Amino acid sequence: MKMSRILVRDTLRDHLASCKSVLAMWEAGSAAFGRVDDFSDLDIGLLCRQGTNEEVWALVDSACDALGGVTLRWNDLSQPIRDEDTRVFRLRAASRWLQVDIHLFADTSADLHNQPERHGEIVVIFDHDKRLLLPPWDAEAHRRHIREALHQEIMKWQIYYGWFRKELARGRTMDAFAAHIGGSVRPLLNVLGMRYRPARWDFGMRYLKEDMPAPIVQTIERLCYVADPSLLEERFSEADRLFQETVDELRQQGIIPLDTKGIDVATSFTPQEL
Repeated sequence: MKMSRILVRDTLRDHLASCKSVLAMWEAGSAAFGRVDDFSDLDIGLLCRQGTNEEVWALVDSACDALGGVTLRWNDLSQPIRDEDTRVFRLRAASRWLQVDIHLFADTSADLHNQPERHGEIVVIFDHDKRLLLPPWDAEAHRRHIREALHQEIMKWQIYYGWFRKELARGRTMDAFAAHIGGSVRPLLNVLGMRYRPARWDFGMRYLKEDMPAPIVQTIERLCYVADPSLLEERFSEADRLFQETVDELRQQGIIPLDTKGIDVATSFTPQEL
């Protein structure tokens, strides 16, 4: 029988709670959104005194040894974030999907990714210095950020409008599919996020099924599942229509695109086909 996530979490806690370099420990990810299932990994955050990361990692390794050792340990540098040090562990005695993602935050970090509106309700395991008090949500600042991002998405939409067509003309079908996903589906997802889940508008396909209305999810699935290059034109027309409808709905809500520098020029919102 494979070990439970609770055993893994409690063993980590037992090794870390008495360490003076570790100020707080919490569980994030699926647990913070109440979505833990048999396929969920274990996302652990640790707030550490600056300069003590190696000491803390040694304790984490000791906890993993107590659990039977690991078959994989990875220092994840793929998404470098200031004041965060991430390692992923696969425990020998745990199920394949119960990977342990541990994020070390310096005690000087201003963002612990514990904002409920964006990251859900984290599960506090211990908090010696009361550093995990929930930060206030600055709705006005976030609204401005969305307006700035919306302007960027509209500009990108016009720049890459129908970009897949030139790749099809070149006979590069894989490039055409990539242009469809990158230049059409992803910007559409962002504006839909602004419309339906503004606090997490930039989460892309993550939690799409849980956060978006079912008809929107079905539309995105259809746009992604393109069986033949000949269907790209039809899928793009659908994406274009939904993109512009969603931008109009955002305008009606008072979410107006904001060009902070006033440099960009566009002759019209609707791009002209070449």
